[in-house]
Amino acid sequence: MPAKTLKVDSLELDLENPRITLATDQRDAMQKIITEQKVRVVNLAENIAAKGLNPMNRFLIMRSPRAGKFIVLEGNRRVLALKILKNPHLLVSLQMPDALRKRLQNAAKNFDIKELEPLDCYEVADRAEGNEWIRQRHMGADSGRGIVDWTSIAGSRFRGRDPALQALDFVLEHGGLSDEQKDQIAGKFPLTTLDRLLSTPSVRTEIGFDIEKGKLTTELPAQEAIKPLKRIVLDLSEKKVTVTDLKLVKQQDEYIAKMKTADRPDLKAKTGTANPVENITDKDFKPTPTTTTRKARVVRPAARTHIVPKGCKLNVTVPKMAGIYGELTTLLLSKHVHAIGVLLRVFLEMSVDEYLINTAGVSLTFKEPKSGRMIDKKLKNKVEEAIDHMVSKGADDKDFKGIRTAMNDTHHPFSIETLHAYIHNRFFTPVDTHLTTAWDNAQPLFERIWP
Repeated sequence: MPAKTLKVDSLELDLENPRITLATDQRDAMQKIITEQKVRVVNLAENIAAKGLNPMNRFLIMRSPRAGKFIVLEGNRRVLALKILKNPHLLVSLQMPDALRKRLQNAAKNFDIKELEPLDCYEVADRAEGNEWIRQRHMGADSGRGIVDWTSIAGSRFRGRDPALQALDFVLEHGGLSDEQKDQIAGKFPLTTLDRLLSTPSVRTEIGFDIEKGKLTTELPAQEAIKPLKRIVLDLSEKKVTVTDLKLVKQQDEYIAKMKTADRPDLKAKTGTANPVENITDKDFKPTPTTTTRKARVVRPAARTHIVPKGCKLNVTVPKMAGIYGELTTLLLSKHVHAIGVLLRVFLEMSVDEYLINTAGVSLTFKEPKSGRMIDKKLKNKVEEAIDHMVSKGADDKDFKGIRTAMNDTHHPFSIETLHAYIHNRFFTPVDTHLTTAWDNAQPLFERIWP
């Protein structure tokens, strides 16, 4: 495979990066790298902003299923640092201490990606070919400025996510651990001891798990399945039990038998369907039913302060549009209705254009029958065309009833006429409740475009 020179926008983070648990999308991968690396990512970004990229290093890549994109097998920390330096608005949707966020914003102030692009890359045919080179790579750290050594857990993820690692990742992802507990696990965790426990059939039976084709599975609901695994992981990381205590099957059985009731799963809650723990998500964790008969106090929702509700998380991958989305999430409705109205109109059209070009594969222009000239399609027609394409691909047309109605009602807060008036009519002032209504009607469309 050839050497390549690419722009940073064509590079995608690896969702299977051995440093982190499996990521669901690009934003999730960013967040997990930052959470796992903390200040080391900041040190790296500051070093790149000041000195550039190490000329001895290339990015190891393979082709992505997305046209024109490449997955970074080696160099994910560097790519994340570059993406943040180029577009610091990405920080809006990422969680980190304010001190680290400020350092990254300061590093980005005088950074110019053009001084580093195009980036030197080397393409491999597949992950297996890339692994041969990655094995020779990971030595040396320098507080995150160099190549950070993998922990034993990360090394295990690279070699393959065996049942013990699947259990550990399950607890790290859904166990509600404190930062201190996570740091203790990341430091040095006896993964082989956890593997010893889970390899014992009697232990698996008592805690409601099995192993099928290398996958740790359970018939338990998520909230029951997490109990014993969380207790075992914490006991091992805190050295309440050691490999010496669990060498023999008899010792392992005794350890499980002494487990407190609160840490033992309700085996009667089994569903009858085995599910790999890797497939369990946050949505699978349901609130534990309460036996109290006291009437719940009605809590009135807080007044909306931003046009984008807190529960809405869009994965906007185009830098300029990510910046616009970031501003929409932060501008206050009480102070910036004019700016929000204009940005909403711009965000709608740019989002629909992105979808039509890169997903639906259609043009934004059409030939006028009379003159034969190519002219731009109207926004209303583009929105309808995008929705029709989504429905043809399996989306529920009911999800778009709100926006379809708005498009055909000239008095609706999200009609095309209203959106145009936000920009062109000097006597038309947006109303905060109209803006939130407009967003709520359009949100199903935005979520389809930016999943």
